[in-house]
Amino acid sequence: MGSRCYLGLMRHVAVVIGNSSSGVIEAPSFGVPTVNIGDRQKGRSKAQSQIDVRCRTGEIVNGVKKALFDEQFRRGLKSVSNPYDPYGDGKVSERIVGVLKNVPLDRKMLEKSLDFPCPEEVKYFHE
Repeated sequence: MGSRCYLGLMRHVAVVIGNSSSGVIEAPSFGVPTVNIGDRQKGRSKAQSQIDVRCRTGEIVNGVKKALFDEQFRRGLKSVSNPYDPYGDGKVSERIVGVLKNVPLDRKMLEKSLDFPCPEEVKYFHE
């Protein structure tokens, strides 16, 4: 389907159901609720539009009903902020490009360096 087509369709769906990172990362930017099934996305930041349910038929059905028909929940979708887009303006990629344009792409970029002491250095300085 490709990213452009997929994200274009995201504007038109009523709810994302499953355990895909797309429901966690992209859906909130479109104000689309996600019924997140299981704990695959456990530990990730999540938006208020995400409804977490266990892999149980009744919980999934209740989650979908909430996403589609709970008026208070639906009203909240208009003001959902996406934790993966903290600026909330959909311009994260432009910011990344701006930073990358100013990063010098020279030999130094390929050199590895530690910005903390390695164990041998710590031992040497404590003797």
